[in-house]
Amino acid sequence: MMNKRLKQGSTFLLAVALTFPLLTLPGAKAANAIDTDKECSIQFDIGGNSELLNDDVTVQVNLYKVATVDVSGNYTVTDAFTGLDLSSVSADNLDTAATTWADRAKTAQGKLTDSKGNTVINPTETVTLQNGRGYQNKLDTGLYLVDTPKVITTNYTYTFTPYLVSLPTNNYYSGNGASDDWIYDLTKEYNSAVGLKPEQHVRYGDLVINKELVDHNATFGDEATFVFQIDITTLDKKKETRIEELTFSAAGKNSVTITKIPAGSEVVVNEIYSGASYQLTSDRNQINQTVKIIATDEKEADKAGAAVEVSFTNEHNGRTNGGYGVRNNFKLDKNNQYQYTQPAAKN
Repeated sequence: MMNKRLKQGSTFLLAVALTFPLLTLPGAKAANAIDTDKECSIQFDIGGNSELLNDDVTVQVNLYKVATVDVSGNYTVTDAFTGLDLSSVSADNLDTAATTWADRAKTAQGKLTDSKGNTVINPTETVTLQNGRGYQNKLDTGLYLVDTPKVITTNYTYTFTPYLVSLPTNNYYSGNGASDDWIYDLTKEYNSAVGLKPEQHVRYGDLVINKELVDHNATFGDEATFVFQIDITTLDKKKETRIEELTFSAAGKNSVTITKIPAGSEVVVNEIYSGASYQLTSDRNQINQTVKIIATDEKEADKAGAAVEVSFTNEHNGRTNGGYGVRNNFKLDKNNQYQYTQPAAKN
């Protein structure tokens, strides 16, 4: 009888889709009518051991009322989301249904801003999560879009998948003979808290190598090349080595910028070749310079730092050897194959 009612109804529930753990699908035709005047509540939890559970990180979840719901579980789209398809989805294939509702959530999210990125729909409620948990009560029954803006931390950016959640909902499809009674409070108390699983993205920063050539010897050519080895150890202990060079045709200052280094990485810069007729005269403590990369990739206010810089100084050592070289722009990849790499930008 339950499956028959579901196919006849306008929507169905999947509290936690097996292949879409972030998705909560809208309400089902259950044994009892919905009390549309009853207040609802919802609890959000961020799982795992993410830094988003720290005291100093705030996550905001925006709730938008997409549709009202009647006593029979049928939805009527609100004016702000006019055109959003909330037609019946068969319960025969839960994976297909989950995909359909995930696509509808993205469509609803797309209506929040105009073509220029300006906000055109304001949240019905905003839930602030501290230590990875947040709670909101006194919500009307209906269908809600859950949209969590990206969170930017020192070394990472976190994004969240939008989804649609029904208030009330039920646990019929969670298995184990679960009841089809309506649940108006989506909290841990009723085993219905909504889990948020963020996707972590590495932020990147730049490294600038400054070089000053105090004097220049052009006896055996007009150019002198200096080579630097950049050893990178990321926060997750992955290691990478890059090689860069700077070529001078006269005394003066020059620099090269190494881009897209994972933020938080420890980087050791070593001048491994100082030209055949030049010596490194920087402070001896600066021969192998160790720095930590600061993220420079976010343009939002106060979210991007300045590129980290190291500096080296060279002087002619009195010898008459030439000192020009050619940089090899090939890099060993994870499969031990050499791939061409774009040379770093020179300032």
